[in-house]
Amino acid sequence: MYRLATRNVVVSFPRWCSLALLRRSPARSFGAFRPSLTLPYRSRRLEQICCFKNHKVLRASSKTTKKSKASNDALNDKDLSHLLWWKERLEMCRKPSTVQLVKRLTYSNLLGLDVNLKNGSLKEGTLNWEMLQFKSRFPREVLLCRVGDFYEAIGIDACILVEYAGLNPFGGLRSESIPRAGCPVINLRQTLDDLTRNGYSVCIVEEVQGPTQARTRKSRFISGHAHPGSPYVFGLVGVDHDLDFPEPMPVVGISRSASGYCINLVLETMKTYSSEDGLTEEAIVAKLRTCRCHHLFLHASLRNNSSGTCRWGEFGEGGLLWGECSARQFEWFEGNPVNDLLLKVKELYGLDDEVTFRNVTVSSENRPQPLTLGTATQIGAIPTDGIPCLLKVLLPSNCSGLPVLYIRDLLLNPPAYEIASAIQGEL
Repeated sequence: MYRLATRNVVVSFPRWCSLALLRRSPARSFGAFRPSLTLPYRSRRLEQICCFKNHKVLRASSKTTKKSKASNDALNDKDLSHLLWWKERLEMCRKPSTVQLVKRLTYSNLLGLDVNLKNGSLKEGTLNWEMLQFKSRFPREVLLCRVGDFYEAIGIDACILVEYAGLNPFGGLRSESIPRAGCPVINLRQTLDDLTRNGYSVCIVEEVQGPTQARTRKSRFISGHAHPGSPYVFGLVGVDHDLDFPEPMPVVGISRSASGYCINLVLETMKTYSSEDGLTEEAIVAKLRTCRCHHLFLHASLRNNSSGTCRWGEFGEGGLLWGECSARQFEWFEGNPVNDLLLKVKELYGLDDEVTFRNVTVSSENRPQPLTLGTATQIGAIPTDGIPCLLKVLLPSNCSGLPVLYIRDLLLNPPAYEIASAIQGEL
């Protein structure tokens, strides 16, 4: 009996202490606290409820802390760079509907979803979570996911669709829901054309067709990609559709060395790259004006001019090139002008580090220098107001497409003398 009473006192003592803190007496009655063995049942019950609630709050706060830490850890440096890349492009949107949708984005995940809005849950197993997994594999591509008879996009991708594909957001401009947009299955090709024409790559996610069990989500897979230089996806071309394959759009990197300006062209679809060094400022501007690039990267060497400052374009040096680049979207990069540019391309297209690119650079020995901007403008090789186009004189009036591009490239970048003589003999 003595042991039982002692154990009850030891076990109950912490509870009495917490109850004493909750029911603090006035200041005039401070003194030694003497626990009573005959506390009312109601007081003990209240104390137990309070302790249980405190324990529950502590557990909930620890879970919230763990979730916040997990979400912060999920965004690494690469994810942050991708979000910054998308944010810069969203700042260029001008449509009022797009501007309203951008205000609902949060840059805490690659989709830009605000989990506090309606349909914004990223809980594992949901469609949003599944789309986030696909987005993490190709973070700089617009993700179109097949959902029934529509291809849908959410978050950042939905804003791009509204801005460049002329689509209306699902549900209008309701502020309580996440941005959502999409197109019917039959309009997918038109949507791809609009996005690739504006320089965006698209990742297409299909759902597995066929019967499924009740309350089970359909399986999905990546069926293809569309790029500005390769906009067509297998199975989307109709029999009555006249194909007009565009010229491949490379990723362009510009740097500067002691011998002059250098331009590097990388074709992701062909896994090739080429370099041309020793160019004048006018020559490289002429190349930029005649070449549609998917992305433009400027090397940090361009900032170092002879004046000793890092403000590019000052004192007339590099001003022509800066004026041409400032009107485009570009990113700075450092390191080796070729190797680090290839790393940027792999990151841009979501390629593995093991993927290799083949060097297809043509030797510039015994080869004339490319035309300068002034010469190319005066002969009409570059479209200029008030100057007739030389190509229209050289070629028949019904000639278009690849022959025109080929002749223009020969004029802007003359081949070696032996090759030029052979071409001249054939013509």
